[in-house]
Amino acid sequence: MDQLEELGQIFRVLGFLGVFACLAYFLTKFFNKRDLAKKTTKGKGGILLCDTKSLGNKQFLVVAEYEQEKFLLGISSGSIELLAKLNVSSIPANLPSQETTS
Repeated sequence: MDQLEELGQIFRVLGFLGVFACLAYFLTKFFNKRDLAKKTTKGKGGILLCDTKSLGNKQFLVVAEYEQEKFLLGISSGSIELLAKLNVSSIPANLPSQETTS
């Protein structure tokens, strides 16, 4: 009877740890998808991240806006490079979303 009680306690602890791990996983996924850090500074003249596209392998394309100017940035694990200064008037407002498969 003692061994059965010990086995039951072990299963309860393992079950609790499993539920806790699942909860932590889903909370992490939920908070990573939210745009909590879109605006890095508050008020006039702040940096605004307009769009971000992951290229894989810790590489990103970012459109950032600062004082009514937009910039295309290439970001990798070791560097940040200015790829282009975007002219807002030359960007069509209704660009279709194009998804590429890798």
